[in-house]
Formats: sequence, structure tokens, C-alpha cells
Amino acid sequence: MKKGNNSGFTLVEVVVVVAVIAILAAVLTPYITKYIDDSKVAKARNECQVIAASVANFYKDIGQWPRSPRNGVGASTLYTGGSTPALLPNTYANFVTGTAAVGWNVGVALLDTHLATNTPTPNAWPIIGDQRWNGPYAATPIPLDPWGRPYLVYIPTTVGGNATTPIWVISAGPNGTINTLPAVTSIINSSAVGGNDDIGIRIR
Repeated sequence: MKKGNNSGFTLVEVVVVVAVIAILAAVLTPYITKYIDDSKVAKARNECQVIAASVANFYKDIGQWPRSPRNGVGASTLYTGGSTPALLPNTYANFVTGTAAVGWNVGVALLDTHLATNTPTPNAWPIIGDQRWNGPYAATPIPLDPWGRPYLVYIPTTVGGNATTPIWVISAGPNGTINTLPAVTSIINSSAVGGNDDIGIRIR
């Protein structure tokens, strides 16, 4: 009577297969990680452009930039992605006011209440007349960036709602820290000296 073929992998063969898989994983992981990181940067850049376009459309209708409080004077930082600023990134100390003691956590408000719904506090934007809220200008909630932090829209000191210095839409990037100065004309990126990795767009 003929015996069945019950042969299987030997221990040596299993060890060799595991070793090959480990080597391939070690070689390929950096490339895969780089592609994932690059895709996050591209997504953040695209979403900054979408948010910037929404803010510009808001301005076209209202004649003022979204800010908190409405019609207020002074720098504002509006954030996306929820109802709490708890996830706001660390800040370059001088970004908002030039005072080292002041950062993003001063004068912040939810951008969604200006663009997605007309519910800013203390009162809403007009819904009648030539300069009226004609939104929604963005879907709600406006997303967090790919690293799970809010996008920030910096609305600088204004007079009558008209910004006097540059307006930014910014993601703090992978390191979670805002490195961009409000007066510069372009976002500092990872290729710059110092390795800053902010991602964003200047609206004006």
C-alpha cells in the first residue's frame, strides 16, 4: 500500500521565508512611508486651497473677512474641524501679534460658523441686502488636516473688516508647529533652511 505524501515545510525553509519577508519589509517600508507622507502633504495643500477659495467667496458676498467677533477689530485666528480649539497646534510665538506671550490660543473661533453655517457669535451675518451671507461656502464640518489638527485661517488686524496685512490658511504640517511669520509672502516649506514644514496658501 502506497503512503500518502505528508511532507511539509522544514524549519530551515520557514526561517528562510521569514528572513526574506523581513528583508523586503525593511527595504520597502521607507519608500511606502515616504509616499504616505507625500500624499498627506498634497492633501493638505489641496484642502488649504479649497478653504482659501471658500473664504474668498465669503468676502466677495459680505465685503468683509470672516472674523470673531463679527465686525471686530484686531487679529483673529479661525480654526476648522470641530467645536473646540483643544487640538490647535503649537505656534511660532510672534505669529499673531509680535508678542512672545501671545499665541494661537488667544482670539480663536470656529471657521465653520462663518462658512458652513451663519452662526458666528455674538450675532450672525446679514441675510438680506447687497452684502449678505449667501452660503454655505463650505461643507460642514470643515476638515482637520491629515495629521488630525485644525487648519488655521489668520485674519490680521482690520479696520471695518478689511485686512491690513496678509491672510493665511495654514496647516502646521507633520511637526505640529506653526513656523510661518504673518508678513512673509510664501509658506516656508521643508526644503527651506531650518526644515520648517508649514503647508498653506496666502489669500491676500
